Amino acid sequence: MTHPASSPPPQLSSSAPVIVETAPLSPGQERLIDAEFLRPDGGWPAPGEATRLRPIDTAAIRIDGPLDRDALQQSVSALIRRQHALRTRLHQLPNGTAVQLVADHLPDTITRSTLLADTVVTPEVLAAQTPPTHVDPRTDPLFRAHLVRLGAEQHVLLLQIHHFVSDGWSIGVLYRDLSALYNAALSGRPAQLPPLPRTFAALSRDMHRERRSSEAEASLAYWRQRLAPPRPPLAFTNESAVPYTGLRRVDVVPVRVPPGVVNALRAGARTGHQRGPVAGPFLAALALVLHHQSSSTDIRIGMMISNRARPEAEHLIGYFVNTAVIRLRLHPDQTAAELLGAANAAVNGALKHQALPIQDVAADLRRHAAADGAPLYQVTVALNTMRTGSLTLDGADCLDLDLDRPGLRDAPTRIDQRWVLQEQDRGLVGTLTCQSAAFGPPRIRTCLDNLDRALRSVAEPHRTLAEITASLQPDPRPGVCP
Repeated sequence: MTHPASSPPPQLSSSAPVIVETAPLSPGQERLIDAEFLRPDGGWPAPGEATRLRPIDTAAIRIDGPLDRDALQQSVSALIRRQHALRTRLHQLPNGTAVQLVADHLPDTITRSTLLADTVVTPEVLAAQTPPTHVDPRTDPLFRAHLVRLGAEQHVLLLQIHHFVSDGWSIGVLYRDLSALYNAALSGRPAQLPPLPRTFAALSRDMHRERRSSEAEASLAYWRQRLAPPRPPLAFTNESAVPYTGLRRVDVVPVRVPPGVVNALRAGARTGHQRGPVAGPFLAALALVLHHQSSSTDIRIGMMISNRARPEAEHLIGYFVNTAVIRLRLHPDQTAAELLGAANAAVNGALKHQALPIQDVAADLRRHAAADGAPLYQVTVALNTMRTGSLTLDGADCLDLDLDRPGLRDAPTRIDQRWVLQEQDRGLVGTLTCQSAAFGPPRIRTCLDNLDRALRSVAEPHRTLAEITASLQPDPRPGVCP
């Protein structure tokens, strides 16, 4: 099926990398390492020891048309020089503190392989072209590129980047930078890219210092008022919870919200002549579905926030993302307009206080007896409406290929539902990841159908929540006899 790789092993320099910058972990990196890399007892894994850390993410871009491989190599090398986060690795100091180290260079050679002409190109075939996807962030490169040749003018570029150094916003930055650098190399002119006055490591130091500022204290007071007193967790099943052992069985299913529904949500949230945001209406509709599944009227959803309010962060690759808790209280006599107003207000408040790490919020609530050990949220939403399209390489047509494979798998998560969506062709596409013990296939299908109904209903301002929930399909709840 494949020919041996036609390129030498990746290397940028014969000399060993030199560390040029050291910084604390960003708050997001801190959460990731605590949740997925460290042992359950909090200890560091030995070199080579298996961990629960998510594998490296792979983006696949089909390129049809002439491709200058030398220009592509130049652009990947320039990208690694420009974005310091791509040269970052995890390190433990002698006192046990975790830090990020930035090297002066990284292996940057694009590895290559060729698929035979009769090969059917599937996600599994493409995945087999790259090195193992499980990496150790202490030793392995966290960014790498591989080019698969399908024909003289048909290629697939596989870009791999680990969550430790990137987030959803970063992928748009990566695509923009790489496109500009390739097109500049092709024409022999400098790339027109915005300057990067600060590095991700430098901003990580800022974020670390700001956690002890007066602004952080004000944000703590805001979240204390929003999230206290504690409430029981959402009960998605009548069965006893299975103790968390570090991994849980989950089911991943595709999600699509049609453009017409998204347009209606934006119209309902419109202010003046400005197109309304979609986050508030989506969260309002999801809250109705969660109420329908759990019977709770106090709904808390963890919303992923870019945490890039500072101008220096806009054009950087890095793991900035934070989680904010959107708390909505539902009453059957509320109208859709009232729920939508509450959701928009909650989102605006979260954006205003987005810089405070969610782990600091949780610790503060415990100190003030405003948390009882129950999770702050069991459902998360990552809604990326800022993502650009695919690569734009002069002389070629580029198309993103979907390598996400739905189905059952084990994942290091305590979350019951995880919604990951991005704007595409004026609609929303993405995935829903559910705990399989509570959400079997029939219940997932009902959930998606009810979300569609709720999304359409919240765009009708005068409908009451009682009317909307009455229009939803019965929830096939586990542990309830038919």
